[in-house]
Amino acid sequence: MKPLRSILKLSLAIALVQACNRDGGPLGPNASRARADVAVATARSTGTWTAVASMPTARFGLAAATGKHGIIYALGGSIGLAGPIVATVEAYHQKTGSWSPVAPMPTPRRYLMAATDRPGRIYAIGGALAGVFRSVVERYDPATDSWSAVSPLPVALCCGAATTGRDGRIYVIGGFANGNVQLSNVEAYDPATDTWTNLAPLPAPRAGKLSAVTAPDGRIYAIGGINGVTTVTTVDAYDPCTDTWTPVASMPTARRFLDAVLGRGGIIYALGGTVGSVGFPGTQELTAVEAYDPSPDTWSPVAPLATPRGALAAAVGRAGTIFAIGGFDGTSALNSVEVFTPRPPDIAGDEPGEDQGEDGDPVAPQCERGA
Repeated sequence: MKPLRSILKLSLAIALVQACNRDGGPLGPNASRARADVAVATARSTGTWTAVASMPTARFGLAAATGKHGIIYALGGSIGLAGPIVATVEAYHQKTGSWSPVAPMPTPRRYLMAATDRPGRIYAIGGALAGVFRSVVERYDPATDSWSAVSPLPVALCCGAATTGRDGRIYVIGGFANGNVQLSNVEAYDPATDTWTNLAPLPAPRAGKLSAVTAPDGRIYAIGGINGVTTVTTVDAYDPCTDTWTPVASMPTARRFLDAVLGRGGIIYALGGTVGSVGFPGTQELTAVEAYDPSPDTWSPVAPLATPRGALAAAVGRAGTIFAIGGFDGTSALNSVEVFTPRPPDIAGDEPGEDQGEDGDPVAPQCERGA
């Protein structure tokens, strides 16, 4: 198997170098890609949302991450607007369609962020507890059902966004610092060295639980949130190869406290959220779901959620299914979960938890930069 692994690594390294040899920013309207655009747009718009097993614990302001074997972890959150804030972690097993409790986080938090590293460990990042924003980062190992502290965030924050890059680093974007200061900060955590690195900031500060998604070409999209007192439609794309941000097409619907995921075929889905006043909840929790295709740089509507959900969590399941988990419906915290199934099936692509080789080997090295 060793020669095969070496060939695969070499092929992926060549592909990454080619991906980094780009003339401009994110793919624009003139970019070309082999895709049945009409069929894919139809698949996105005609999919359906279906209720599945509810979480044992109703909560909003939670985070979610997909680990190995397609297990979805729902972390933390709050069971009411005034609390309590919980350390609860529950795991959804797609094969059985059931939830089970796992070891709780050492530190209860809401409006935290979550990400999965290449070996399949889950990170709970920042968040709010007792009115104070936290720098704590804790890592869950499903193999031992245990948590351990890792290097904390450089700045205590909540309500930002997190995503795992194709280079294996975890990117944390924007958010609120203590004092409700809105951040443009971008930091990258390297699980191999347990260190944080400061990167090029967002073009403008954004908080309010914006969302971040890593596309197959390695670019990272920062979606929605608030700037000042304005809930925004803004989407910016970060290129790790050049450490630069570029604006792309805005969402049709302004929102904050949303979540977003990468679906099949490289399509990014933005789910739910809230609008209205700066804090949470807003004046309206949303059912809106919209899909972004980086190739033509366009957004299109998708079948809406059955239930309005602000401060929800989202995750991707098997066969390109998309999970909307918990949240706040304008009256109470939710334990309900609904799943979007594209119909007909979207174009095949990577599934979460399946982008690593044996023993957690990364599928691609970091971008090659100048000396």
